[in-house]
Amino acid sequence: MKNFFAAQAPSNIAIVKYMGKKDASANLPENGSISVTLDDLCTLAELEEVPGGAGAKWVAEPPRSTQGWRPVHGCAELKPEVPSLHAEGAAKITSYVDRVFEACADLLPSFGLKARDVSGRGFVLRTANTFPQASGIASSASSFAAVTLVAAQARAESPEKFAALFEQDANFKRALAALSRRGSGSSCRSFEGPWVEWEDERAFAMESQLANLAHFVVVVSDAQKAVSSSQAHALIKTSPLWQGRVERVNARLRDLRRSLRENNFNAIARLAWGEAWEMHSLFHTCAEPFTYWQPGTIEVLHELSRAMKGANPPIATMDAGPNVHILVPESSRAEWRKRLHETFRGTRVLEDGEGRGARILTEPRQGASR
Repeated sequence: MKNFFAAQAPSNIAIVKYMGKKDASANLPENGSISVTLDDLCTLAELEEVPGGAGAKWVAEPPRSTQGWRPVHGCAELKPEVPSLHAEGAAKITSYVDRVFEACADLLPSFGLKARDVSGRGFVLRTANTFPQASGIASSASSFAAVTLVAAQARAESPEKFAALFEQDANFKRALAALSRRGSGSSCRSFEGPWVEWEDERAFAMESQLANLAHFVVVVSDAQKAVSSSQAHALIKTSPLWQGRVERVNARLRDLRRSLRENNFNAIARLAWGEAWEMHSLFHTCAEPFTYWQPGTIEVLHELSRAMKGANPPIATMDAGPNVHILVPESSRAEWRKRLHETFRGTRVLEDGEGRGARILTEPRQGASR
């Protein structure tokens, strides 16, 4: 019986944002969102069954899949690193493994897979991120997606049948995404790609006529943020700007769907710019105002505001953190790489591209070929 399970799941960056929950216990959003699935900015996770013990235990060791890992898009800055988890964080992720085990007792048979008995069995969980955690690059999204995938596979009596179904059945993949959402809301958008819409309990790949995108992150800071995303979801509802927020987002969702179908890059760029500013304005105007911005953030936004006035603006956005994401057509990658490195000398610029979502890894993993 196989006792080693490995997966890789990417981060994602929302163009229309998920901010505000209508059901915190199930991580159900107040409004829909649309995101771009990334690729090299990811979490590697492995779950190994070990003799003795019971349940899962997270250990601060690199997964075997980090050996020989190489970024597809060539950014040497991206290297898998074991996250620094305090006892509470480690307990949260291991208790989540148990929740996946429990949920899969019914989920797997509903798709024709047998669930094996894991009671009384011990598991070691190892994870690594290729980017700074808790700094606004959605580490919880990629982490919970990867952990969901390895835990669900470990629960299957036939991991081989599980892997085949995961590749062939979009509904099975989306059921796992819905399960992952209960650990981290935005993780449900990391199972497919490159464009994914999340609406209530469903997340699904959507139609787009855009050419492939290059992706950059200007890393203003990799320090852990003082206000967590969970806290932000609650605080923003005290902002006067919250009134009408859902209606404005719904209008942007309609505009974004249409622009993706019509290959209207400029319209998407301007929509993303306004949406990012509105989300951060919610933070700045709530009853207990806070900001993720740092002096470097303002410098980057000031420079990008000039680009937004040009004929070919980039898609520029931010998550709940100080760092700025920039997406441009793949054909403009070299031009924007040079521009960003020359403009922000001494600042880390991470580089990536769009991806297709979470995937199961085999053991041992050799390189990063796809």
